[in-house]
Amino acid sequence: MRRKIKRESIIDTLVYLIVKVKNDDIFASGAQLAYYLILSFFPFLIFLMTLIGFSNLSSSEVLMWLQRVLPLNVVDLTKNTIIEVVDFQHTGILGVSIIITLWTASTGFRGVIKGVNRAYDIEENRSFITRCIIAMLGVIALALTVISTLLMSVFGEIIGRYLNEALPFEHIVAFLWNALRHFVIIVILIVVFAIIYKIAPAKKVRFRDVLPGAITSTLGWLIASAGFSYYVNNFSNYSRIYGSLGTVFILMTWLYITSMVFIFGVELNSVLEEEKKWE
Repeated sequence: MRRKIKRESIIDTLVYLIVKVKNDDIFASGAQLAYYLILSFFPFLIFLMTLIGFSNLSSSEVLMWLQRVLPLNVVDLTKNTIIEVVDFQHTGILGVSIIITLWTASTGFRGVIKGVNRAYDIEENRSFITRCIIAMLGVIALALTVISTLLMSVFGEIIGRYLNEALPFEHIVAFLWNALRHFVIIVILIVVFAIIYKIAPAKKVRFRDVLPGAITSTLGWLIASAGFSYYVNNFSNYSRIYGSLGTVFILMTWLYITSMVFIFGVELNSVLEEEKKWE
């Protein structure tokens, strides 16, 4: 059991956060969570694309959006799956496929629950059924988040072109509209991260108490994903080292980075929660 020491400054809090991250071995926790995520990545992708298939979006629009947030190699890896699910859905088995893919994809979220509980240093006391329900709700929330950001991205460009034609000062209008829709996307991500941080741990936490970690994770994930994608797309050549497995390695690395950023947000919430107990 770790010692509880009163910390009176931001520097003390940062030091304690670094020590806690080291003691909880965030790198090992991130690797464990990334393993669960890699197993559930394609089931989640199929579930997500099945939901997107109900809209009027085409696979080309989906792939264009994915190229903005994922390395090109990962997009190429998932391209055939996306085209087949979005453009050639079989409505006769749609209901069954959604249930199966939702259940399989929830495996990754159950890994999220383990990572969150470990960061809070608490034991899981909920039943298996309860955890499964929470995991499936989390998957649905993530899917709806991706769909919302996708719609905001695709239709946001259409609305932006309309505003440019209807209003004067098109450069200023375009800048303001792009800033607004990207701000909305960030807010959506923060809210979803906060919801996950609230429902995942095996204890009650207030929504406002998980916001610092949610904001940190959202901004950290956006920056890390953009930086990693830029590096992979412009400088690295994993195929020389890993051959045909290079794309899979890139996907695993991206999921590992995502996992560490996510767990770091939980660690931050845990430290700030303990700080409040000693105020």
